[in-house]
Amino acid sequence: MLFSNRKYQKKVTNINEIYFINSENEKITVFSPYPKILLELKKLDIETRNVTLEELISKLCLMLVNEYERIMDAEEDYEMSEFRTTEFYKKITVLLNHVKEVSYNLYGYNEHKMPSLIKEFYIRKLDNLQHKPSGE
Repeated sequence: MLFSNRKYQKKVTNINEIYFINSENEKITVFSPYPKILLELKKLDIETRNVTLEELISKLCLMLVNEYERIMDAEEDYEMSEFRTTEFYKKITVLLNHVKEVSYNLYGYNEHKMPSLIKEFYIRKLDNLQHKPSGE
């Protein structure tokens, strides 16, 4: 069994800091206007009509996993820290966090009204905020 000297520290994502630059050279953030987010989803061939927020979250998460797996198949030593610096990761993360924020707002930030998947993400977000390391 291999042991690592590096201690894993859970990092809280500051959704105000994540962004990507789209093909029109515009900065897209979690809080960008919905028409811009919708356009970016369409560029990824993600249909938004007649799709639930949970389905959108699942599609975006699956895209992340599939891309990471594709790269891992090509490069055995590829690490998640490298993947997190890619434009693909940044784009999907922004879109994913946008959809999550819309869903939290839709349910009035009331976890008792939320469907299970959205509730799970919301509770994890609250837990991360409550256990945020000091100095951040």
